[in-house]
Amino acid sequence: MPIPVAAGKTWLSFGLWPTLAATLLLALVAAALNYYRLPLFFGIDFIFGSSIAILALVLLGGKAALVIGCAGAAVTFLIWGHPYAWFVFTLEILWLAWRLQQDKSANLVLLDLQFWLFLGLPLIILFYAMALDASWHTAALIGLKQMSNAVFNTLLASVALLLLQLHHGFAARYSLPQVQLRQLIFHVMMTLTLLAGSVPLLLDTRNLQQEYQAGIAQQLAQLAATVEKQLQLQATAADVFAAANQLDKLLQALLPAGNFGLVLINEQGQIRNAVGVIERFRPSSQPVPGLGFSHHLPTDITLRLQRWRQSRYTLLQPVSGVEGVLFIGIERPATDIVSKLEQDSSRKLMWFFAFILLAIAVSALLSKAISRPLRKLDAASKQIKDNVAAGVSTRIPASSVLEYNSIAQTLMAMSDELTAAFTLSKANQSDLGRQVSEHSAQLLQTNSQLEAILAAASDFSIIATKPDGIITFFSRGAEKLTGYQAAELVNRQSPAILHLPSEVQQRAEQLTKELQQPISGFQAFVVMAEQKGSESREWHYVRKDGQTVLVQLTVTPIFDASSIINGYLGIAKDISERHRNEKLKNEFISTVSHELRTPLTSIYGALRMVNSGLLVELPPKVVKLLQVAEANSQRLTVLINDLLDMEKLLAGKMQLNMQIQPLAPLVQEALQAIDSYAEQYQVTLTADLAIMPLFANVDAARFIQILHNLLSNAIKFSAKASTVVVRLYLQSEQLKVEVRDQGAGIADEFKARIFERFSQSDAASTRQHGGTGLGLAISKELVVQMGGDIGFESTLGQGSTFWLTLPQAAMEQQS
Repeated sequence: MPIPVAAGKTWLSFGLWPTLAATLLLALVAAALNYYRLPLFFGIDFIFGSSIAILALVLLGGKAALVIGCAGAAVTFLIWGHPYAWFVFTLEILWLAWRLQQDKSANLVLLDLQFWLFLGLPLIILFYAMALDASWHTAALIGLKQMSNAVFNTLLASVALLLLQLHHGFAARYSLPQVQLRQLIFHVMMTLTLLAGSVPLLLDTRNLQQEYQAGIAQQLAQLAATVEKQLQLQATAADVFAAANQLDKLLQALLPAGNFGLVLINEQGQIRNAVGVIERFRPSSQPVPGLGFSHHLPTDITLRLQRWRQSRYTLLQPVSGVEGVLFIGIERPATDIVSKLEQDSSRKLMWFFAFILLAIAVSALLSKAISRPLRKLDAASKQIKDNVAAGVSTRIPASSVLEYNSIAQTLMAMSDELTAAFTLSKANQSDLGRQVSEHSAQLLQTNSQLEAILAAASDFSIIATKPDGIITFFSRGAEKLTGYQAAELVNRQSPAILHLPSEVQQRAEQLTKELQQPISGFQAFVVMAEQKGSESREWHYVRKDGQTVLVQLTVTPIFDASSIINGYLGIAKDISERHRNEKLKNEFISTVSHELRTPLTSIYGALRMVNSGLLVELPPKVVKLLQVAEANSQRLTVLINDLLDMEKLLAGKMQLNMQIQPLAPLVQEALQAIDSYAEQYQVTLTADLAIMPLFANVDAARFIQILHNLLSNAIKFSAKASTVVVRLYLQSEQLKVEVRDQGAGIADEFKARIFERFSQSDAASTRQHGGTGLGLAISKELVVQMGGDIGFESTLGQGSTFWLTLPQAAMEQQS
């Protein structure tokens, strides 16, 4: 049985005092098991103390086992009267401890068998034959008995250790090693074989001893009955005792040959007559035989077998009808019976020992044969990793066991699949490595380009943040613009440190009102970018020295591979100089517009009065010149009005008279106002208005101005005899107005600038179609201030559709 015990290592690890207590307790148990021995058959008793010592060897270690073994073996002094058994048993424990240190997986039963075959048995034969004057046959018999006893005890200890390993709670508590299959098979077979074979053998031997003793008792009882009958045949006891010599001859004649003895005992307990060999019925003999059949062993002989040979059987039986004789005592030697029993016991013991050897051999071979395929399977499975890595198939030896072959085939199939998969994986890995190298080189090149771009973009502040606003990147342009170093802000600050708190709070309140949800802090910068993809607006940056800088900040969300926002990118440019220039320009335009508006109004009025013909009749050439002057003055007036409106919108000075009102009448009014303009261009106006009243919160005059701008553009850019369609309808709780023309459409390169101020589709547009390029810019600002949106759809060569949307207002709100 492989018992996994390393040198200096035991299954149980206690402190000093618990170990001493356990050693003392086990020593007492070992002594008790040796003292209360188990008789198997004639002259053969088994003691079991050494099994406790072997248990201690594995559980507590060699020192404890040696103490327990010595204590248990010391009992043999008392029961056998010599120290030789103690010496051999102690030597047995030392041998096992030494061998276990050399091989922690050794089989305890086989180790113990080796000890007794090569050392223990020869020592026992020598000690008993030479020191105790036993015959060589007796010494060999004693040696076989003790060897069988010792091997049996080792098996008992091994089975106990196996049960401890199989006990889940105990094994888990003390971290015992797992049971090996070979170990389990060996002990199961040994136990079953010994129980099946040795028990009948032992019972048969003990029955034979009882039969021999029963025959002796019957023989002595028959002899006593014969003597009693012969005495009763005499006329009187007096006659018998008168002829004492004649009586002794009679008794002698009745005794069988072979050292039998016979005595007659009177009422006083005295021997009246004695013939033959008398040992047990002598007055000096102790103890005195009692009534009935008994067996007496001498106490002055050391060896038990020798005591048996020198022992005698006695029968003390009362006599009736013979005056002067109360008891008949008969004794006989046990030598012949002991010789027979000794021969039978020797033969049985030889069979028993041979049976043990056979059981060990068969169990060892079968356990090895059964477990060998599994060991091969285990060894092969350990090679799978290396074989798979090397691309080699794993071969597992075949077996005659069906279940083993099934597992082996499954394991080989799995190994082949793993090998193929690993080979393919290595090929893919190699290809992937090449791709990674290429991509890494591209990424390095891209990163270098990006670093160069970022270094060159020193006029732009580029700041990247996490979703919670913590700064992760701070460009050199940002350092230049804000005065902060990247190390001061990265991973420690939010961009809010660069903004005016009042400005952030104002924007948050504005977004809270527009989005109908609470907005605060960092959300004020990113919430619109999340919804629209990006947001660009003006902010004030606060430099490290406390100065404020006006910037145009564009915020864009950063998405990961799962389209989840994992950060934001903010790009800002200092627009302070541009803002100052625009402010000067706007002030200049406002001043010029106000200065020109008053004289232009007077000139326009005067020209109109003269052209009316009420003052004087003028020559046709003069009339034509005056009409051109009137038209140009009107155009200048419109231009100045547009400039003033734009200036008010940009400065936030435009006051809107917002009222909830139906839009259809306002659309009709705008159409009527521009009808003559359409006739001038030979364009037809049509309206497609919703039947149900649609209400919105608007400034009526400004709404008509917006429609006028859209309609005038549609008319100007439409071909003759074409149609401009105006639609008003409800779409997803939004009122939508569309102006669709059949003109040439808008070029793609101009679409992005169409709502900018002074924008025209080409340089000659103003000369060909008239206009200032401010109408759409003014319309967009007005729509936004009314809470709506404006846009267009156009395909070059197929016309354009400009639209605006406004939130729908309920009629109850008007009331």
